[in-house]
Amino acid sequence: MNPSDPSRGATATIHLSAYASPTTHALDSVRQARSVIASLGRKAGNWIELDFSGVESASAAFTDELFGFVERELPDIWLVPTHYNETIRPLLNRHLSLLQQRRDRAWCLASIATGFEGRAALAGHPRTRR
Repeated sequence: MNPSDPSRGATATIHLSAYASPTTHALDSVRQARSVIASLGRKAGNWIELDFSGVESASAAFTDELFGFVERELPDIWLVPTHYNETIRPLLNRHLSLLQQRRDRAWCLASIATGFEGRAALAGHPRTRR
């Protein structure tokens, strides 16, 4: 199995509203990001959903610290943002793009390892059409 394959571990969820400011419902500081980072060690698995439910806004300081740390120090962890609003989305675009690249790479590696791509091409799978 590919070590970067997120399916090998349990899925965990971090409810980010627990880290947000109680008055503004915002994630706007490096301190908040570091609190989330500290909680990563208490989660099982390498696929961790970041539930933004109830979070009204986030700052670049928060997202850069959180995602930057994970990319540098915990490359086997997949942070998957969920339930975010449109004001938060622009801050997540870079990370979402990297996540999609990792998914594509893991899919390609799994295809090669299992021989799926050859069978998929025979079946006309859209992922393998040229």
